[in-house]
Amino acid sequence: MKRLADLSFSLNITVLKVIGIYPLDNYKLLHKVYAYVIYVVSMVPVSIFCLLHFTCASDLTDFKNNDFVMIAVIFYTIKFFPCLLNRNKIKQCIHYFDRFDYSLADHKKIIDECVSTCQRNSKIFFMGCVAAVTGLAGQTLMNLNELSLDIWLPKFVRDKPVYFYTVQFLIVAAATYSGMSCGTIDSLMGGLCYHATAQIRVLKRNLQLLDQSVSVFEDKAAKSRRIFLEIKKCVRHHQAIQSFVQEYQDCFSAVMFTQFAASTLVMAFLCFQLSKMTVGLNFLTAANDVVVVAFQILFYCYYGTLLIEESKSLLDAIYMSGWYEYDLKSKKALILFMERSKKPMIVTAGKMLQLSLETFTVILKRTYSFLAVLENYS
Repeated sequence: MKRLADLSFSLNITVLKVIGIYPLDNYKLLHKVYAYVIYVVSMVPVSIFCLLHFTCASDLTDFKNNDFVMIAVIFYTIKFFPCLLNRNKIKQCIHYFDRFDYSLADHKKIIDECVSTCQRNSKIFFMGCVAAVTGLAGQTLMNLNELSLDIWLPKFVRDKPVYFYTVQFLIVAAATYSGMSCGTIDSLMGGLCYHATAQIRVLKRNLQLLDQSVSVFEDKAAKSRRIFLEIKKCVRHHQAIQSFVQEYQDCFSAVMFTQFAASTLVMAFLCFQLSKMTVGLNFLTAANDVVVVAFQILFYCYYGTLLIEESKSLLDAIYMSGWYEYDLKSKKALILFMERSKKPMIVTAGKMLQLSLETFTVILKRTYSFLAVLENYS
């Protein structure tokens, strides 16, 4: 039988193995070296050229069509590095809930819905990123004598075909690495957050049906002991979910914060371009890019909000149980559990921004503020 992680994230795991972020069981050291080499070769040279492009620009408000792509490449280089550092922790997060039991029909229904959602999101994200990479690669092949990105290059590099085509290859490599990484890591982060939400739903179901675990043939003392043991199981389950959320944040907090910062800048630059364009193909392309970038951060925030709301509803699940028929010991245990559950499970990006829809609106406001600054100085 397949593990929960393999059912939910088979596509993500396969791609992460290719780019080196998911550690292999064999050849661990060799695969780690491979991960860092492919990251440095694919991302670092192009990022340096992009930084030099903006450093040498005489007017930073004079944005060209591919400038936002260069900004994204710079931030993606920063974004993916924590994933390399936390390769083993990411693997642990992916397989964290494999050891849990989902034999009950109610549990299986919740988990199956979660697995189906994760599979769908992974396919959509990956297909979108593959389409973007294919477009850039096709553009490069159609016009090999011009760079896909208008990056800064020394004159001797532009004049020598060997150097020039090497840069072309590096641009395509950076786009491929970025596309594959974003398509898998972004959907993985949303999926793992949703798995934590599904576990809370399972826990709520267990709390509501505590008395159903008791046999009608047991005496009152035996029933009380059985209910108390079930409450202890629920407490341990809740602690396990909290531990997962903390591990999840340790792995992806810096990644999410970098994505939020990049999305704010990219959306501001794209909106600035839109304000200077007439309606046409380029206008529609830029507008589509704004929607895609906005959806990328909305994806994180939506699943972060689900986690917060579900963890807040634990108190309601306890109240909906048959607590009034339990013995005093079980009632006290439930009261302590309720006090512990009052603090919702919140994931933060960079230990500053909550992963919630409220943060999404804050990012949109910051984007508008940055756009206003660009308009004033243009």
